[in-house]
Amino acid sequence: MNDYKKNILLTGAIFVLLSAIAIGLLLFSYILGAGDSSFMDFAGWLYFFFSSLMHAGMIVLIPFLLLFVPLTLLGVNPKVNAAILGTIYVVIAFILVINRFVFQIYHFHINGFVLDMLFSKGAKDIFVLSFWMYLLVVLIFITVCLVIYLLYRLAQFLGRKSFRHQKFYVGSLLSFLAVMFVSQGLHVYGAATLRVSILESDSFIPYYFPISMNSLLDKWGIIDQEEISTVNIKDNWSKMAYPATALQCDTSSQERPNIILIVIDSWNFTALTPECMPNLWKFKEESEHYANHLSSSNGTSGGIFGLFTGLPSYYWKSFEYSNMKPVLIEQLQNNNYNIQIYPSATFQNPPFDRMFFKGMDNLHTTTEGESPYDRDCNLTQNFLNELPERLQNQTPLFSFLFYDLAHAMYLPLDKNTRFQPAWEYPNYSILNNNLDPIPFFNLYKNCVYQVDSLIGLVIDNLREHDQLTNTILIITGDHGQEFNENKKNYWGHAGNYTKYQIQVPLILHYPSVKGKTLTYRTTHYDVVPTLLNLALGVSNPPSDYSMGQYLQDSTSRGWHIVGIGNDLNYAFITEDGHIIEKGGGGYIKVYDENLNLQKNYELPPALINDNLLRLNRFLR
Repeated sequence: MNDYKKNILLTGAIFVLLSAIAIGLLLFSYILGAGDSSFMDFAGWLYFFFSSLMHAGMIVLIPFLLLFVPLTLLGVNPKVNAAILGTIYVVIAFILVINRFVFQIYHFHINGFVLDMLFSKGAKDIFVLSFWMYLLVVLIFITVCLVIYLLYRLAQFLGRKSFRHQKFYVGSLLSFLAVMFVSQGLHVYGAATLRVSILESDSFIPYYFPISMNSLLDKWGIIDQEEISTVNIKDNWSKMAYPATALQCDTSSQERPNIILIVIDSWNFTALTPECMPNLWKFKEESEHYANHLSSSNGTSGGIFGLFTGLPSYYWKSFEYSNMKPVLIEQLQNNNYNIQIYPSATFQNPPFDRMFFKGMDNLHTTTEGESPYDRDCNLTQNFLNELPERLQNQTPLFSFLFYDLAHAMYLPLDKNTRFQPAWEYPNYSILNNNLDPIPFFNLYKNCVYQVDSLIGLVIDNLREHDQLTNTILIITGDHGQEFNENKKNYWGHAGNYTKYQIQVPLILHYPSVKGKTLTYRTTHYDVVPTLLNLALGVSNPPSDYSMGQYLQDSTSRGWHIVGIGNDLNYAFITEDGHIIEKGGGGYIKVYDENLNLQKNYELPPALINDNLLRLNRFLR
């Protein structure tokens, strides 16, 4: 390589360095305009500063390596080459400036929803696009262009100085590695110690995904994740305003009903038939049966999260890092409930034990048994064996029973006989769009039949001991289970947001209930408000602490938010069944209720804006 090309590359490298610093400062300004930054401390500011620089460095380095360097080596005119790189940096910086305004409004970064609102026909219904707004945008763009141009001119000036190429490159590389080491090292420390200033601040940087090593550090004996989970930082600061208003409770009633929540993992709503689930079919006729009930997720994490918090799993990260308890659990403890859980699968992964029940002693976080069937049987027996002694304590009970057999779909051969022909085990390797689903579904129904018999034992025991007269009993699923009903080759769950993966039955029984089937839409977010009001005397409107309403409230729920356990992948299900899905990369896809892609579907900007603001209303 001749000296001429070396000098061009040196100028470009200096331009990259200066642009990284400028864009890093722009990213750093995100937190300054975010409103409440009182959670930040020295470690948080240090982490955020270095993370902003590192992320900016990665952003500007990619086009330099992929375009500027190859074009220089190919002999492209340096002015043209510089113009291409400068244009890319202008676009990046301009988008980040606009994104800063978006983040201040919605608490998330530019994604498909925002772009659809900005460029749709109805954008004027949301954004006041006045002359002065256009002028402001133009001035921002001109300013960005001017800054990038001046940075390049400065790079040219510095490039003519007596820089030694090798020392500059080595120094720049070492500096970048040092910034990355400090940034990622601080995040590993923050994750291991639940340092809220570090864990919460990284969400301010657009599409930034730092590393953590908690499992590895725990394995090495450096940290104890169980001990960390007991740290309570809620009193110091939380990104969440949950509940939005302090709960007002009626304390005049000294007697509180027992509460039993039974959840069937992977409950296909079509399996609730008199042949497949005779006990629950009969029980629903003397209870309120919600036949159009939607889970908060197509997976266990988000489904259980929605049941216990009344919130979508969009809040999972903030909830976990804030180390707070669901308002339902807090109110149960305030009312001296005797709380016990009976999970078939472990309650430690996902970490429901420490997210919902931290600080509670003698909880059953696991159940013994060699198979899912054994564990389901054992958890039922554990509940029945412990019930008499728990009732003698003269305190109301809260019990959570979580059955796994319908999810695992593995039965002893002598139990896999009621529905035939049936597979002996789930053979996922042969699943395809043309496969006859009946033998697979019959295996599933045989499993559900066994779960129904176990829940029937629980109901019969409660009835025999006259406990249904003072018990609120809810039976539902964490999510659905699809058997290719839409003929799109989807089997199981966590694959899409159609009703076969989202819809589950819900049966509600309470002392004064009158048996009836209700067909209006209800959701998992309705369970917490219903229990807080029906059992615990909370008078606040559900909107103070939940995305839901009372189950008995037949008014529209509007768009239903579902997710898989993070704030990147989620979807809205409209009232007419359309699925507006946001992927992790920010893109938007719209499907009808049968998972047919709707390429020309026009999203109503006003409704998108209203629902995005509603989604974020529990964030400060």
